[in-house]
Amino acid sequence: MANTGKKNTPFRKPAGKGGPRKAKDATISRYGLVSQVAQLIDLLNQFDGPADATISRFFKDHPELGGRDRPLVAEAAYCWLRYRFRINHLAQAGEGPSVMRQAKLALLWSGAPEAIWSAGKREDNEWLSRVINVQADNLNLEARTCLPEWLYRKLEEQFGVGRAESFAQAVLSAAPLDVRVNTLKTTSAELLAALAALGIEMHPIEGLPDGLRAVGKPVIGRTELFQDGLMEVQDAGSQWVSRLVAPRRSDLVIDFCAGAGGKTLAIAALMKNTGRVVALDTSERRLQKFKPRAARAGLSNFYTMVINDEADARLNKYFGKADRVLVDVPCSGMGTLRRNPDLKFRQDLQSLSELKVKQKSIIEHAARLVKPDGRLVYITCSVLRDENEDIVQAFLQDHPEFRLRRWTEVLNPGERPTKADTAQDMLRIWPEDGESDGFFAAVLQRSKA
Repeated sequence: MANTGKKNTPFRKPAGKGGPRKAKDATISRYGLVSQVAQLIDLLNQFDGPADATISRFFKDHPELGGRDRPLVAEAAYCWLRYRFRINHLAQAGEGPSVMRQAKLALLWSGAPEAIWSAGKREDNEWLSRVINVQADNLNLEARTCLPEWLYRKLEEQFGVGRAESFAQAVLSAAPLDVRVNTLKTTSAELLAALAALGIEMHPIEGLPDGLRAVGKPVIGRTELFQDGLMEVQDAGSQWVSRLVAPRRSDLVIDFCAGAGGKTLAIAALMKNTGRVVALDTSERRLQKFKPRAARAGLSNFYTMVINDEADARLNKYFGKADRVLVDVPCSGMGTLRRNPDLKFRQDLQSLSELKVKQKSIIEHAARLVKPDGRLVYITCSVLRDENEDIVQAFLQDHPEFRLRRWTEVLNPGERPTKADTAQDMLRIWPEDGESDGFFAAVLQRSKA
């Protein structure tokens, strides 16, 4: 394995100010909490659905977990997902059920009180004391990087060892909480002041108009500020690629894969509630989530439509009529592993190959809706070239009526991710740059005739 020049350090997370938290933080027994985490790990290990849904069901099925216990269990579960390869490797040693040792390591690395993760038999605690000092560089590739080998090799092949290593390290951390200011109802300065009055500290995100980042992880969903639609939770990268659509107020904008509508909301707000935004998706359930969000934001310039697939005949009425078409295609999500660490276990080379076929089909059909001199904006939350540059370049080769516009021609200097490569035609944001999740976007301009 190549030497990355990083210092060989043990795994143990440093305690916060004042040392480890006291055992009184927990409301069920110490050993009982380890057992609860172990049960949840068993469920998550099946990977039969999104991790957040599995965790929510687990909490519903275990009402004995109180308000102080649930955050500990949830943090430990996400820690286990991020460090799963390493935790499973280290848990092979010792006695008793492996899942209990996995639960202890997850509680340890997620910052749980020492009295909780050290609960249990003396022999097991002695094992824990040994493994926390094992050096990561001495482990196999998957245990060292905490990435599936196929993903690490892809990154290494496409971007080099340095980028593969920095990416692997970055996605072991939790993502920050970002919000987008709804400028239809307030300003960044007004919202910052109102949040501060509630004891919630946020600060502007450099290079992102209307973007704020929280200090810590405050609960904002229950605040009147959120419920009144003054802000929307949205990752900074998602906000930047939404701005790449650059809609004009009178435009017809089609969000081809709208989902729950985060980018749709951002685009509609940029249009100041004028023009028309059409949100399409194959899932009625996802679009139903969008409608109350739009109502809360005070938006009325949108229309939703459930389609059967990208070739739905009802789309014929939009052929050649849209000023902007946003194509946020289904992808592997490898740029969002800080938020969705389970995705690295739910995707593989076969699913990646299947996604590429779908992505090619979607961009082909979406392009038909773009009017002369209009734009198609292709977006993924993946960092892999297979889903990004390769798809765009193949499309351009087959469609000479489209040309690639450099992303810096669309985003003004004060509206750009500060660490993105401005020499590149296509926008790529890496999570290790500290600005957002990993995103990719390409702006494709159709000729006037």
